[in-house]
Amino acid sequence: MTLFLGRVPRRARRAISLLSLGGLLALVAAAPAQAATGPADGRTVLGAGQHVDAVYPVVKDGGLTIRTLTDDGERDPDDVVLHVPDTKTSHIELPEEYSFLGKPGSDAWISPQTQDMSVVWPGWSFEGIPNGKLKGTVSMDFEGFAYAGEAKSPHFAVTQPGGFGNKKVSQLIVPGSAFNSVSGEVGSHTHANWLFTDKGTYDVDFSVHATLADGKAVEDTATVRFVVGEVPDEQREPTPQKVRHYSEDADGLLLTPSKVDAEYFVGQTVQLTAASQKAEDDSSYRWYVKKRGESEFTEVPEQKEAVFSTKPDRVLDGAQVYAELMKDGKAVQKSDPTTVHVRALDFTTQLTVTPDKKTYEEGDSARFTSAQNPETEDEHYHWYLKRQGESAYEWIEESRLADQELPVTEDLDGAQVVARLFNADHAVLSESAPLTLSVDTKDGASPVAVKVGQDTEQHTAGAKATFAAEVSNAPKDHSVSWSVRQNAENPFTEIADAKGTTLEHTVPAGWNGAQILATVEDGDGKVVAEGTVPVLKVADGKKSGRNQESVASDKEQSDSSSAALWWTVAAVVVVVAVLAAWFVARRKNSEATAGQPQ
Repeated sequence: MTLFLGRVPRRARRAISLLSLGGLLALVAAAPAQAATGPADGRTVLGAGQHVDAVYPVVKDGGLTIRTLTDDGERDPDDVVLHVPDTKTSHIELPEEYSFLGKPGSDAWISPQTQDMSVVWPGWSFEGIPNGKLKGTVSMDFEGFAYAGEAKSPHFAVTQPGGFGNKKVSQLIVPGSAFNSVSGEVGSHTHANWLFTDKGTYDVDFSVHATLADGKAVEDTATVRFVVGEVPDEQREPTPQKVRHYSEDADGLLLTPSKVDAEYFVGQTVQLTAASQKAEDDSSYRWYVKKRGESEFTEVPEQKEAVFSTKPDRVLDGAQVYAELMKDGKAVQKSDPTTVHVRALDFTTQLTVTPDKKTYEEGDSARFTSAQNPETEDEHYHWYLKRQGESAYEWIEESRLADQELPVTEDLDGAQVVARLFNADHAVLSESAPLTLSVDTKDGASPVAVKVGQDTEQHTAGAKATFAAEVSNAPKDHSVSWSVRQNAENPFTEIADAKGTTLEHTVPAGWNGAQILATVEDGDGKVVAEGTVPVLKVADGKKSGRNQESVASDKEQSDSSSAALWWTVAAVVVVVAVLAAWFVARRKNSEATAGQPQ
């Protein structure tokens, strides 16, 4: 199971907020505790608010080695122990949403993803690997754990905030569950909540896997030691724990989504893991999907493994997925359907892309520069390319930085490039407007061109919009078709019955930010030109109506308030005048009385 975790800049670490416990574990002010100084098996005890990248892989001499990064530099993981003492903030009652870890209300200890100055602040980091050294992402896998202490069944979990409201618990690493691996980009840094059910010593085994730029697979293993509670004077050797697998409690075939309640944001990867007591190492599976509005499930033939994986385009929102466990070509078990939910995050910044040239020649190296407005702490990018005639954008391999270079070839004339910015959980935060490349082919012929116009720059959801394609140098018997791509997604969807140079279509609210594409084909069906509305602006008609009503209501209230204010001022003036007259009359009466004999 893989969970993508993107770049969290070092300068932003102190600002990461603790959300995963829904406020139940909100930290109160606590005086920093002194780090324990016991023997700790000869290790250095790290605690009292110290920041530690417990798993810190580095690439040296053609191999990968796991180190631990402390405030004093790199250390061998076997030389340190991470201390979670019993404090007012670390000792908690286990919340209801952590029932997978133990009985709600029972004792637990936490080292949170925000810095608590009374306990160690652990995370993992891939910042020790320079860009360009690896191909793909880095994977950190849980391999098992050992324990020394008084508890009979110790347990722990590594979690983060999850779900659409960011108030649920997203499981990252939970022994015995489907959650046993995380991955991240080179240069990324991650903090999480580490929860333990009992005091004692936990030796947690991790492995890190990566692929060097030359294709060589590299890996290393390390053990991270946590001590929960008081550091013992003499450390007993931790005993390996037998972890009860989550599928052992399932009577049938169980599906587990990689995200809490199968809630995914655009940019993340949908992953469902099938598990059963009847499954064997060489078992095969069949997966079926029924999208919203469809009446029947359809088999997905390319999915045959225990893990179903796909991109979370919005078309999957509300889709149902189930699996069958196969044996000798027959289904021996069938899971209950799982409903997948997909949303797009509201963009938090505007991302623009600027090319270094307007027109390129074959053999050039095009350079694209991106900029955020406003600037954010997020630095995790991917770049995508769609050649003319293709129906979807494709990721430009190993494109992970704010700027991107691209070798120019003749087939890139008319191609389009977009950049996307991701958050630490690999959800899309922003997408640039598509940039169309121009390559001088030097053949002397006047190229076919198409320019797309629209009847208005701002559309209203539920209303009809008109788009017109103006084709120049059109070939004989040419045709024009139309398609649409929602922002932050790759595939274009053909608009049914949309043919000809004019498109009239009712615009849904979901098309806000979408790209409209007009495709020109010659008589042989070859794509010869494309034109686009890069970013469609669609306002929610209902909201607009409510806004107009709100404005009218505000005006009425304002007029009413103004009238009330004038009446209030007038009343005050009258009262002041009456009081003034009464005061003058009383003063005259007092003076007259004072002049009379007593």
